[in-house]
Amino acid sequence: MSGHPATPDKMPSPAPATASASGTDGSHTATGAVVETVLTEALPVPDMVFGGGMLVLVIMFHAFWIRLITSSFLKRSKSAGAHAGPWRADLLFAATVVALLSLHMAEVFVWSVALVFGNIVEGWARASYFAANCYTALGEPFSLPHAWRLLPPIIAISGIFTFAWTASVLVNFVARYNDLRAETMARREKGGKPKE
Repeated sequence: MSGHPATPDKMPSPAPATASASGTDGSHTATGAVVETVLTEALPVPDMVFGGGMLVLVIMFHAFWIRLITSSFLKRSKSAGAHAGPWRADLLFAATVVALLSLHMAEVFVWSVALVFGNIVEGWARASYFAANCYTALGEPFSLPHAWRLLPPIIAISGIFTFAWTASVLVNFVARYNDLRAETMARREKGGKPKE
C-alpha cells in the first residue's frame, strides 16, 4: 500500500513544471503567431498590392483609349454631318460601339496576362475565362488560392469603373448620333423640295 500513494505524488509534479514552461515560452510565440495571422487575414498584402496596381493600370489604359475614341468620334461626326447620306452617321456609330467593345475585351486580356504571368491561374483559356467573369461582375468561376482571395473583387471593381465610364461616354455618343440623323433628314427634306 505504500507504493500506491507514491505514484500520485510523482505523477503531478512534472505536469505543473511542463505547463509553466510552456506558459512562459509558448505564450509569447503563440501570441506572436496569432497577431501575425490576424494581420495577414485583415490585410492580405500580395493581392492588394498586385490587384491595386493592376486596377490603376487598367483604369489608365481605359482613360487613354476612351479619349482617343471620343476625339475620333467627334472629329468624324463633323465630317459625317457635312454629307447628305444618313448611312454615314449609322456607320460611324456602329464603328464607335465596336471600338468600345474592343477596348473592354482588351482590358480582359490585360487581366488575363497578369493572371498568367503572375502564376495565379494556369493556362490562357482559364485565365481569360476567369478574368472575363470577374470583370463583368458575374463572379469567380473557380476559386483562387487563399493568398489571392481579394483579387476577384478588385477585377470586378475595375470592370464596374470602366463600364460606368463607357456608359457615360456612350450617352453623349447617342445624343450626337441622333443630332446627326436629324440634321441629315432635315437637309434631305430641304433638298427634296422643289425650288420656286
